[in-house]
Amino acid sequence: MVEAVVVFGGSGFVGRNLISRLAGRVPRIISVSLTGAPVPGATESHAIGSLAGIAALPTETIAVNVAAHRYDAKRFDRAQSEILLANAQLVETLYAFCLDRGITEVRAASSVAVYPAGLDLLDDAVDVDLNRLPNPNETFYGWSKRWAELLARLYAEKYGIATLSFRISNVYGPQDSTDIGNAHVLPAFVMRALQPAPDFEIKGNPDVERDFIYVSDVCEVFETSFARRGETDALNLCTGQTTSLRELALTILRLTGEDRPLVTSAAAVQGVAARRSPNLRLREVFGKNTFVGLEDGLRQTLDWYRHELTRA
Repeated sequence: MVEAVVVFGGSGFVGRNLISRLAGRVPRIISVSLTGAPVPGATESHAIGSLAGIAALPTETIAVNVAAHRYDAKRFDRAQSEILLANAQLVETLYAFCLDRGITEVRAASSVAVYPAGLDLLDDAVDVDLNRLPNPNETFYGWSKRWAELLARLYAEKYGIATLSFRISNVYGPQDSTDIGNAHVLPAFVMRALQPAPDFEIKGNPDVERDFIYVSDVCEVFETSFARRGETDALNLCTGQTTSLRELALTILRLTGEDRPLVTSAAAVQGVAARRSPNLRLREVFGKNTFVGLEDGLRQTLDWYRHELTRA
């Protein structure tokens, strides 16, 4: 039985959902965030700069890293080095904490961004050369996740700290950002659909396809992984299905009862039009064979955003 879970990034989108899922199932749930603000479901919360204040941990403790540097999306292009360095520091802090506290099991949110740019099939059954020189259109964020996976291997070999890294695609659901300027594509679409407008804008190519996974599926896999021990591996955490931005927008508009024309910008597409992520290894290792359907996930997401935006 897992006696304690330390969630780095506990106040973030995935962190809040994971803590909510674990509440009542794990005796001690510790949220770690930049400010240390309380998180519903966590038994205690600490700032990342005050980790020494966390009392002694039981033997069966797992550290979870779902933390990521918060940046201003409006200055994304200029924030690249900042993202890389901050995310690298976060993962260094986590492993130093594990080493200091004798924690030997880590679960980490990686990303499909670790795969080289230009690939249309992101197959986790094929070894990724994490040291491969950058291709055009690769992001500093992707390289920060590569560094995290490399560090996981180093800590496994040197100190016996095992890490299961999950290469997540486009996760969505409740508890995500309500700042449309800094939100990812799906929550931005949801907020745009809930605001009055004569049309619905899609920036860039509307036929770009991405794999969207509901946050409860992500949290389920993280919890299921707690039963495994001594494994250092990286697996895709994706539905295995892609949806175009056009389909996504039309589905959201239909679910909100909005009949608006789509308007697309002439922005050039960077990278490949579709990034397909097989999830056969996820199914085999964790027995994860069913996923929340896009429409069902969007309904729950829309309900949450309606409530939050009205309250704001």
